[in-house]
Amino acid sequence: MNLNANDLPVFAAVVENNGISAAAKVLGIPKSSVSNAINRLEKALGVRLLERTSRHSHMTYEGEVFYQYSRSVSNELVAAEESMQELKNEPAGRITVALTMAFSRVILGGLLAEFSKRYPKVLLDVIVSNDFHTDLVKEKIDVAIRVGDLPDSDLISTKILETPLIWVSSPAYLAGLSSVPDEREAQENIRVIDKRYADLDIYMVRAEDKISVEVKDVNYINDPLMVIDMVKEGAGFGLVPNAFCLQALREGQLVQLYDDWSVSPVSVIRAVYPSRQYVSLKTRVFIDFLKETAASLLPAD
Repeated sequence: MNLNANDLPVFAAVVENNGISAAAKVLGIPKSSVSNAINRLEKALGVRLLERTSRHSHMTYEGEVFYQYSRSVSNELVAAEESMQELKNEPAGRITVALTMAFSRVILGGLLAEFSKRYPKVLLDVIVSNDFHTDLVKEKIDVAIRVGDLPDSDLISTKILETPLIWVSSPAYLAGLSSVPDEREAQENIRVIDKRYADLDIYMVRAEDKISVEVKDVNYINDPLMVIDMVKEGAGFGLVPNAFCLQALREGQLVQLYDDWSVSPVSVIRAVYPSRQYVSLKTRVFIDFLKETAASLLPAD
């Protein structure tokens, strides 16, 4: 067997991009070079990896088995290359990160400029999205921000920020009430919450008291910034992570309700990344920067 290691990522690209033409475009090489790489692999292995027509290609059973190995080897080659870069003690290369809208606007904001100044040889590819179902490996994302509990997966996670959930309202909405409802009546005025907390058991806790809050017939939104905007305009009571409404509270656009009670659960924001034996230096320094930034922006408890 005489495998060419350089052909392995080419085969993986064909599989992951559903064809030779798409793989050639992603890799920036001619289609003929991609076809030649596949032919060399098939000749070296003595098996057919892809069934090809003029328009489509799909993996054979042997191709499916070999793809798992080729992807693993490709990852190890990337790791080896990045490891050599680390010997220079200077993070370098492109890192693809997926951030939620709220985290990107409120926590990071313009501070990514500081990251670029600190690590000028690290190039950022930032994706802002609230889609939590993205396949990090398939989309080649190095780090993603996730909020709340994580489903079982092969992803590694590290906590970036833990912030309480709080009930907020606009001053105008409160002024329109005959009186501020007590804790048991609060749910009558709940109008909008972050969808991530829609299926959770929500409680208000104070000392030995624990009250279950029934949330139903409300508006669900998967972006806390939009929840805050609705509440500002008098939509009713909203449940949002405290970290995302600090400025609105300071400026008097929002009022925190029941501040002598705490809400359970709390909001946990994590950085997740694919499970690998090797984590690149550029990934580690970016995660450290996220933690540093989050800690510096929030008041100490």
